[in-house]
Amino acid sequence: MASRLDATHHMRSAPRYKLFQPSDMITADSLTRVHLLNLSVGGALIYAADPPEPGTAIRVRCGAHLLPAQVAWKDHRRFGVTFVVPLTDADLNKTIAEHDARVSPGSQCARSAVAA
Repeated sequence: MASRLDATHHMRSAPRYKLFQPSDMITADSLTRVHLLNLSVGGALIYAADPPEPGTAIRVRCGAHLLPAQVAWKDHRRFGVTFVVPLTDADLNKTIAEHDARVSPGSQCARSAVAA
């Protein structure tokens, strides 16, 4: 089974997991459809048609959670966010498992975000 860790995981404080999950982003004045491209306990890489500027406070839907975050950077239609309160390992694992179940129903692709 191929790893879903991104190519720069060794340089990050927490591993990021690749996914392609439709989601919602809420800013002070709008609700916008976005796609989560990767996810870690501390933040996410997101795609949006019109991403917010760095420093913008947002809330992003991540599984069953609506997480407050701050935009750290943007590059064209992609931007990175840092969660105000990190996801727990359990919430990260659940979000990834839910994503995998939607992408490949019946698959036995349980993954752990934390090395044992």
